[in-house]
Amino acid sequence: MKKYLLLLLFIPLISFGQEDIERFKVYETTNNYNSLLLDSATGQIWHLQIGLGDGKSKTDTNQLKYVLSDVKRAETVEDITEVWSERYDLAMKDWEENYNSKPDSIVSAEDKEYWKPYNLEQTIKNRKVAQNGRFKLYPTNNSYNFIMVDVIDGRSWQVQWSTEADKRLVLRFY
Repeated sequence: MKKYLLLLLFIPLISFGQEDIERFKVYETTNNYNSLLLDSATGQIWHLQIGLGDGKSKTDTNQLKYVLSDVKRAETVEDITEVWSERYDLAMKDWEENYNSKPDSIVSAEDKEYWKPYNLEQTIKNRKVAQNGRFKLYPTNNSYNFIMVDVIDGRSWQVQWSTEADKRLVLRFY
């Protein structure tokens, strides 16, 4: 009976998993007409500008969406798998020719193992994998700047938005 009770207690925890975390989040700026859209899985950011006016006047501004940063700071499993599958067969062929086909007297067993290409599971384990909620934006006292943080490994970036393209930037803190 106690086992079933414990099982019933853990079922809700399992069902509220990754799917409940928002992939895309909108962050307000201090400017009423501008917001930032963050892909919380990959770290990509867009600047959203709300349209001004009713669209009938020539001076009205349309709704706009600018790319602030289209660099993926974490890769989706699909992206990793696609690249891995393209390269794995060539890497295995190269490894077989240069290391595994040679006798141990020429290439040591340790070298053979060291140079053997990673399988897909090892490759994914060694990469920064995209997952919902991985990236978050934090406002600063400067209304045009946010700090983006990878909440899993602590990497962080200065995010500066602007309506002028040459003033937008995303710089990593080292």
